[in-house]
Amino acid sequence: MDLWIIYNNSFDSLADNPAKRMLREAAKHQIQAELKFDSYFSILENKLYYKKEECTLPKIVFLRGQDISLMEYLEAHGVRTINSSFTIKAARDKLYTHRLVATLEIPQIKTLEAALYSYDEAVGFLGLPFVLKYRFGCQGRGVYLIHNKNEYQGALKNIDINDFIIQKYIKTSYGKDIRTYIVGDKVIGACLRENEASFMSNLHQGGKSYNYELTTELIESSLKIKKALKGDIISVDYVIGDNGLLFCEANTNAGFASFAYLGYDMRALFMDYIKGLLN
Repeated sequence: MDLWIIYNNSFDSLADNPAKRMLREAAKHQIQAELKFDSYFSILENKLYYKKEECTLPKIVFLRGQDISLMEYLEAHGVRTINSSFTIKAARDKLYTHRLVATLEIPQIKTLEAALYSYDEAVGFLGLPFVLKYRFGCQGRGVYLIHNKNEYQGALKNIDINDFIIQKYIKTSYGKDIRTYIVGDKVIGACLRENEASFMSNLHQGGKSYNYELTTELIESSLKIKKALKGDIISVDYVIGDNGLLFCEANTNAGFASFAYLGYDMRALFMDYIKGLLN
C-alpha cells in the first residue's frame, strides 16, 4: 500500500465528505491509497491494529488530524508521515511556536505565557485591549479579547490559565489576517481572510477569503517557519501590523476552504507532492 489518508472518525458516517474526496484525488494520481479514521486504531504489544485487525503498514501516511501518538508509532516503524509528530506538536503549541519563530528573527505578535503575569503586568506589557488565547486551540476557538479587569476575571472562571497565552492586540488587523499555504518547498499562494463581524478572521467564525499578493518577503518568511517546524504541508498565518506583517501562528491540519474558494485545487497539490515522494 502506498498511502493511508487518515481523518477523524467523525467523517466516517457522512455519505460524501472531505475524506472521501481526498481518497478520490489519490486515485486520480494513480496512488494506491486507503482511507482510515483515527479512532479505530489501537496498539497492542507493539503491533498496530485497525478495527481489531493487524495492519500491514503503508509507505506514507497523510494525517488530516493531530494524533501524535499514532504518528510516533508509524515513524518508529519506518513510515513516512505527513506531518511528522514533531511538526504537529511544535505547531499545536502556540507558545512553543512563537519561541521557535523568535529565533528566526521574523517579526511576530508580542506573546507572553499567561500564567506568569498578573492582569496589571499584562496591561503594562501589552496595553488594552489584549488577547487571551488557548495555547492549543484552532479555528478561532478559545480566544478572548480583553478590554478590562472584569472581562479578564470573568474569562479566568472558565479556563485553566496554564493552558493560555496572552498577546498584544493588533488594531490594524481587526477581523483580518493573511494565510500562506506551503506544500513541500513551495508556497502555493496567499489569501486575505476578513470578517466584518468579529475580530477573528477564521472562516469558521464567519470570515471571507480574498487573493493576496505573494511577495518575496512573505515567501521567504513562510519557508523559514516551515523549515523550522520540519513540516511538509502547513499553513502560516500573519496579522497586519503598522509596519508590515507579524507572524501569528502555524497549522499542520489547516483548513483550505479559503484557498479552494479562490480556485486553488488543493487536493491535487497535496497528491502531486505525495506522488513525488513515492517516486
